[in-house]
Amino acid sequence: MQYHADGSAVARVWAALALVAATGFGATEPALAADHRVSPGSSTFECNSVKPGDTVTIASGTRGPLRIRNCNGTASNRIVIRNDPNGNGPAVIRQTSGTSGFVFNCNNCVGVDIDGSYKWKGAPGGKTYGIEVTVTGGGGPTAFLMVGGLSRFVTIRNVEIDGKWPAIAKDGNGIVVHDKAIKRSKYPSLWREGILIEDNYIHDVDGEGMYIGANYSAGELPLRNVEIRYNRVEDTGWEGINTKSMWSGNNTIHHNVVRRAGKKTSSTSEKEQYAGIKNNAGAVKIYNNWVEATGQHGIEVWSQQGPKTSEGRGPFEAHIWNNVIVDAGKLWRSFMGTSYGINVGAQSGVEKPIPYIYNNTIVNARQRSINVSSTAGGGRVNDNIVAGTGSNPIISVPGFVQLSNNFVGSISQVGFVNASGLDFRLTVNSPALNKGSSNHPPSDYTDARRPKEGGPDQGAYEGR
Repeated sequence: MQYHADGSAVARVWAALALVAATGFGATEPALAADHRVSPGSSTFECNSVKPGDTVTIASGTRGPLRIRNCNGTASNRIVIRNDPNGNGPAVIRQTSGTSGFVFNCNNCVGVDIDGSYKWKGAPGGKTYGIEVTVTGGGGPTAFLMVGGLSRFVTIRNVEIDGKWPAIAKDGNGIVVHDKAIKRSKYPSLWREGILIEDNYIHDVDGEGMYIGANYSAGELPLRNVEIRYNRVEDTGWEGINTKSMWSGNNTIHHNVVRRAGKKTSSTSEKEQYAGIKNNAGAVKIYNNWVEATGQHGIEVWSQQGPKTSEGRGPFEAHIWNNVIVDAGKLWRSFMGTSYGINVGAQSGVEKPIPYIYNNTIVNARQRSINVSSTAGGGRVNDNIVAGTGSNPIISVPGFVQLSNNFVGSISQVGFVNASGLDFRLTVNSPALNKGSSNHPPSDYTDARRPKEGGPDQGAYEGR
């Protein structure tokens, strides 16, 4: 049961009296959550009076840009910013004009869940997005959903970002987590950490679908313990998912669907911003993602600008497995750089990524299916299925990277169930069945156990 802030004191008294009557003696009063309402006419909500465990409910219906500030929950007792389960529709936050700024901004939000998963009255069955962030006019915002300041331990769940690009907006990233004003030199022991982004739908944005973290040169806070899972990202001008400066902890990008990333058709000053999933300068595990039709690489792990090797931040291990990558480079334009299924490397002099690339299925990459630069560290490339790749060498790795047991052939040679229908499971006659090595993951792209029967299979799928 929840109580509005103006009635919470009375409710707490009644709860304490009920506890005494039930037990026969006094006891410590349990913390009861209060529900704080954000009216449709409010552009700013100050969160100072909201306690850990409380909820902040955004009224259903259409409203203008919203800024929520200074929420102080904890990692274990969160403040929940939600759509109204008693409303008649989702909370729609939209910008009607202007070419900059943030449509929905959570600034200095610590221990906060931004949660659009609540079912409103009359909501359809299945997945719904109770918070929608969009535009109806103007050139487009800097970001649609921005999490900045000293924010950490933040979850973003079941939010739809409709960027209206290119019909209306000409700018804007979908979900952004960083802040140029917060410098690691001022907060040397602080991490932007405990970030979970799940079950969101981001589409038709001019920039990145997600921009999580910042370039080393910006001097912002590094990240750790970031998880990005079960999101759908479609039709972006630049990368679908872009993470940066995840220097420590357990960072994972998994079970996402990224389609048509890197769609810009005119030349820009940036030549390397058109991948499906890209991690810059950090340790990461990228697995069980579907990446389809990109401007450049399907998945890229790269170290750019820093940290320098002398700083001792590494090694940055990059584990990439069970991904299905289709048509990497299909949207390629002449102003873009190279386009590979998976690309790993580093700028000279910075901390190197160490690639472990295994059990991926890569189909119809425009150039190489897997490319590991000589600027990367050691690692291995094994048990991948590569089919229909455009140019040789199909897999290119330096001599210090272990290369073994990959299946390279035409689409027809692999024995997919229905390649034209994007069903890349293996038939019973596939030469990749039972040919995997001992360095296999415990499950496959569908989360089925591996191996099912006999030995493990090559590629992302364990048989049919």
